[in-house]
Parts: sequence; structure tokens; C-alpha cells
Amino acid sequence: MQKLILLTYFSLFTLSCTEKEKTYEELEAEVLCDVLPEIAKFEIKSFLRLEGVIPPSQVLDTLNYTKKQLDSIKKVEYNDWEKYKRIRKEKSDSIFDLVEKFKRIEFGILDTLRDVEKSKFDKSIYKFSSLGFRGVDLKEFDKCNLKINLVNYKNTFEGEDRNSNNPLVFLTRVLVDENDEKAFFSVLKMYGTYHVFCNFSVKENKWKIEKIIKE
Repeated sequence: MQKLILLTYFSLFTLSCTEKEKTYEELEAEVLCDVLPEIAKFEIKSFLRLEGVIPPSQVLDTLNYTKKQLDSIKKVEYNDWEKYKRIRKEKSDSIFDLVEKFKRIEFGILDTLRDVEKSKFDKSIYKFSSLGFRGVDLKEFDKCNLKINLVNYKNTFEGEDRNSNNPLVFLTRVLVDENDEKAFFSVLKMYGTYHVFCNFSVKENKWKIEKIIKE
């Protein structure tokens, strides 16, 4: 009888120590938490490439600088282009540094992940070839370096979110392969969609962007 009790206790202890298997949604959120800081950097670099297309002040405003940073840049005459570019680079580098720090940069995403379908050119074998849309909860991004701001769809076209300087992207669901080593999702923007391919780095124990392909 005593042996049976000990065996039962050992079995329960072993089960409690076994890591709980992640749900697909938890795995999906893990991918996004890891790579959204890289997406944020990509977005900032994209805005910087718009120089000459939109006025410099609008580029700066979109980068979500603090008022103090903006004031220091706007003191520079825009006709002194070389000086302007140097100062802007210094300020953008400081933003990149902040992305690496926990919850220092705010980043907006739609509160619903859009449906996604595997491309016929993608040779990876995913657990699902397509996924329907689903809503996301702010708690899913607790571990993300970025301070995530969930935005309701209707608020992207009216009110303060439309006029906000915070970056905002629409994300699709994430396709994850059978070995939890590769993942794919898309980012939808007003100026075009781009597709994000990710790998899991065992060395760093996190998901990393392998490549980004613009549509």
C-alpha cells in the first residue's frame, strides 16, 4: 500500500514538472512577440526611405520622436540638407536602440489577425495551409519588447488613432511548420503588403526574421 502511494505521488510530481504543451495560439503569439521589434525597425527604415517623397517634418513626426527630440531637429534649416540628414540619422539610431529596451517604444497593431493562406511558391510544410482571422488579447504580448497598442478596426479610419504618430500595422495569422522551426505571416500596410519568413534560433532561443519579401 505504501509503495502504491509513493508511486502515485511520483507520477503526479512528474506530470506537474512536465512542461505544458503550447496551444497553437500561444505559439503564434510567441512568434509575433519575438519578431515585432524587428518589424518596428523595418517600418522605421521604410519611413526614412521616403525622404524626398514627403516633407521631412512629416517623416520625423511619423517616427514617433518625443517633443524634445523633434524640437531639436526642427531647429535645423532644411536647406542645410547634409546637416539635417546627419542629425536625423543620430535621432533614428537612438530610436533603434530604444526598440531593444523593454516597453520603451509603443507600436500599434490591429486587434484582429487577418486570415492567411500559404503561397504556392512556399515549400515549407506548415501545420495548417490556411487560417481564418481571430481576435488577439493584450496579454498575448506581455513578453514583447514593444509596448503594444491594440487598435480596433473602425478606429484606424477615424478619431485619435488615425491622427496618431504611433506606427500601426495590420497582421495576418501566423503559419508555423510541423517542427516549430519555420513560420510565416504577412504585414498589411496602406502602401503595400510584405511577407515575413521566420526561423527559430536554438542558440538565441527565440524566433528571428529570415527574410522579408514585398508584394
